[in-house]
Amino acid sequence: MANCSHGRGRSPRAAAPQPAPVVPTTPEPPVRRWPHPVECSPAPRDLGPTLHYIRCALSYQNQLLADIKSLLQQLAADGDETPRP
Repeated sequence: MANCSHGRGRSPRAAAPQPAPVVPTTPEPPVRRWPHPVECSPAPRDLGPTLHYIRCALSYQNQLLADIKSLLQQLAADGDETPRP
């Protein structure tokens, strides 16, 4: 059985004295703020073929992921149908 007295019949303990907060001996260095660039560099204009290649690669990758997902769902469905001994 658990003891559920929770301090009944005991005298209260005196609170332990709290240590004084530590004051740093060296001052913190000043905060340096770097200026943000006002003008952004313009994007290169000759990105047509590069963006087309990236778009095609991402499309192919998305199709592969969709195929993998459907195969995994079929495996999970087939695994649920097989009786377990």
